Amino acid sequence: MKRNLLHLLVPVTALALSACGTLGQNAQNQPFDYPQSDGFAGNFLAGKVAQSNNASAEAAQYLLRAQELEPQNDDLRRRAFLALISDGRISDTETIASQLIKEQPQDLFAVLAVADADIRHEKYQAALDTINTLPDRGLNSIIRPIAQAWLYTAMDRRSDALAALDKLQANSSLAPLSEYHRGLILDYFGDLNGAERALASAYGDPADAPLRAAEALGAIYERKGQIQKAELLYQSYMDRHPQSLAMPYHLERLKKGEPPISTALTPASGLAEGYLDIATLLSQENAVDPALLMARFSLSLRPGDAVTKLLVGEVMEIQKRWPEAIAIYKSIPKDSPHSWNARLREASSLTEIDKNQEAIAILRKMVSERRERADALIQLGDVLRATKQFSSSADAYSEAIDRLGGAETVGWRLLYRRGIAYEQAGQWPKAEQDFLLALEMEPDQPYVLNYLGYSWVDMGMNFDKAQEMLQRAVELKPDDGFIVDSLGWVYYKLGHYEQAVEELEHAVSLIPDDPTVNDHLGDAYYQVGRHHEAEFQWRRSLSFDPSPELRKDVLAKLNGKKPATGMAATN
Repeated sequence: MKRNLLHLLVPVTALALSACGTLGQNAQNQPFDYPQSDGFAGNFLAGKVAQSNNASAEAAQYLLRAQELEPQNDDLRRRAFLALISDGRISDTETIASQLIKEQPQDLFAVLAVADADIRHEKYQAALDTINTLPDRGLNSIIRPIAQAWLYTAMDRRSDALAALDKLQANSSLAPLSEYHRGLILDYFGDLNGAERALASAYGDPADAPLRAAEALGAIYERKGQIQKAELLYQSYMDRHPQSLAMPYHLERLKKGEPPISTALTPASGLAEGYLDIATLLSQENAVDPALLMARFSLSLRPGDAVTKLLVGEVMEIQKRWPEAIAIYKSIPKDSPHSWNARLREASSLTEIDKNQEAIAILRKMVSERRERADALIQLGDVLRATKQFSSSADAYSEAIDRLGGAETVGWRLLYRRGIAYEQAGQWPKAEQDFLLALEMEPDQPYVLNYLGYSWVDMGMNFDKAQEMLQRAVELKPDDGFIVDSLGWVYYKLGHYEQAVEELEHAVSLIPDDPTVNDHLGDAYYQVGRHHEAEFQWRRSLSFDPSPELRKDVLAKLNGKKPATGMAATN
């Protein structure tokens, strides 16, 4: 589906990015000092800096002020408009959107903003007239039929609504989307049998459908009194998507004899669902800026929707807008089936801004809430490992492994993570056991080969086996500087200094700013008599913020201490 839709997404992606200018990133996640000025130039510059760093609230503030000072600046007006949408302030765009449409009648986001205002004021015919001005090309060929269908629905024009969806059938990739919305619209009109047929056929096997489509069909079954069919659907979906929390909720509700959760949509929320579908498509194509804009339009029509909020938060994470993502995740109620995922994402975002203790507190609470799940434990182990709490990290991974059925069943990745935690905690026998078991499961896993081989070399043991492992790892990952460094270091330890220099020079070319790799190359240069180059590499190592232990060792070598020699004998 993604391959067939890509050509539809390109025009709107280019449109949004060219005007939005939100590709810059604040890689250090530090607050920006925006220029302070009451004049046009200062506000415009501040707005552009904020926009380039995805700070939409600040961008809107400065650009709106600049636009007041220079109201005839069309480009500035559009920048301010898009910043407002990105910040979720669509209701504040009515005046600007009307001006933009006069200048560019086919401006997609201006059209959507004007239609949004009409829909909120229940002026459905006016919204339809505005939507109809969109040319039937690019992404408009998806947006226009869905918007038309739901606006006709709002005006009680069922046949026109269904006919609008027929336009999507020309593209086979869009047929599931068309049938999904057909089912929702038939449900709105009370045609449960028609809704069931459309929803059941939309995505082939309903158990493989998107969650919302499966829930909508299950609700139809329940409302028709077909409880066993609903239960079978929920169970089948859960079997194929074991991490889903929504289906266990529905199954528990059925056991208690509680009524079905209503999935019947109003016309406004139906259109919001369509906007969400489009935002998801854009996000899947990595068109994150227009995806955020479409998700914001969806939330404008359906403000409390948790799934849409999750998408907005995920896009903000991609844009490195961590505090805004955290605020979005916090707004999802704790009793929502989507609260669990929201809190996992919140904890992840907190770690990105060095609020690790807050993340750990959230994850520890989650660990005790659902003792059948391992995801919060695994994420907790990751955070503890990143903060050098290695023993606690290994304990978290161990509990996750127990919950998943034991070390023989979890796969190599979790064993690899726990092995690293054990090794860093000084529990080498346990670490080695995990690495070896991981290699039994995945014999050619380059990262496990590298970590185990390098560890053996560093401890002065199993040189022959380590060399074999690291040579294989380099074959599998020839452009990974850390793996190449490991092979160079085993050659160094074996006393094969010329080979060590060759591999370590390659490693430095791949990761030139790593302090350890530069230090290793310096040692190898020293052993082949290239002392000036060795000193140069050691000084480079110091310039890349080495650990305190490495800094001490490098300074000692610069002050005359000879680097340790390799060992000619193998173990």
